[in-house]
Amino acid sequence: MQNRFIHQLCLTLGLAWPGTQALGQATVQLLPESSSGTHSLTASNLPTTSVAVIWRSDGPLAKGDHWSAVHAFPTDKLKSAALPIRPGATGASFFKLSWQDIVVPKNMIWLPLGDFSMGSPEDEAGRFKDEGPVHSVTIPHGFWMDRYEVTQQQFKKLMVINPSSTDYTANLPVNKVTWHEANEYCERLTKLEKQRNSLPLGYVYRLPTEAEWEYACRAGTDNAYSYGDNTKLLSQYGWWAGNSKTGRPSPVGSLTPNPWGFYDIHGNVFEWCLDIYKAYPEGRAFSDTGKLKILRGGAYYCPSSILRSACRAEPQEPDYRWILAGFRVVLAPPPGQAED
Repeated sequence: MQNRFIHQLCLTLGLAWPGTQALGQATVQLLPESSSGTHSLTASNLPTTSVAVIWRSDGPLAKGDHWSAVHAFPTDKLKSAALPIRPGATGASFFKLSWQDIVVPKNMIWLPLGDFSMGSPEDEAGRFKDEGPVHSVTIPHGFWMDRYEVTQQQFKKLMVINPSSTDYTANLPVNKVTWHEANEYCERLTKLEKQRNSLPLGYVYRLPTEAEWEYACRAGTDNAYSYGDNTKLLSQYGWWAGNSKTGRPSPVGSLTPNPWGFYDIHGNVFEWCLDIYKAYPEGRAFSDTGKLKILRGGAYYCPSSILRSACRAEPQEPDYRWILAGFRVVLAPPPGQAED
């Protein structure tokens, strides 16, 4: 039986002084960060074998679905976590903190909230018009992403079927998956982990947003690829037309991961994202139908330019079954809430 402790803390964001309330040994503190009105909500001194989630609501008496998980972190890796917050329309927000003595699977890598530059500069070799302009994006929540693409073994275990273009091979990434099937896989995984009492409160397994995907792919870099700009090194990190001679995907995790530990983030199979394909702010897109879904990362059949961190090549209909399409999962706030 997992232990869950929830304590509600109501904070008026207009405070000019720190508000602190103890939760046993744990502490939640509100501090102003600058004159712009941004504050930092910090949870610290939590149990070291748990997952912590910070929740937000617009009202002190909110129940159930009116609370949104806005940040989460594993306390064994981070003893405290600061969440930047701004005043809401009412001038006040209400927060609560929960923690659970659970362990997220080892294949899931935790990523802290942060800012990064999304898109490619105009002088990047192989660039397409829908990759710009370069713009600052904030990932407002900590989340987990699988270090590997979903394999045929994992997919068949949950979905029963194996739509892949190859004979069943346990460690090959599943391919020929539609967006709908990838989404259904995430929903089933969420239900399973919830039944096992191993799901962080307020979080679900789902496809990554395009911003989450590029944030994880870039891993703090601003080069064409997560390792740099030299295409001569690409074969160390990704399966593409230059090194894949089998005409099919390769086993996951067989090359070098990116700086944050993600394998095959360049190449092997394209990866479905959650979003509808559209132009970036002040940018251009190849389609404005509002019906296409985004695939990222390139595949074993592609030239090097398609494997770049910023490349948005091949948006497709969500029911499109493509030999080059696979996916990986994240553990994050639910769709819609992730963009709050």
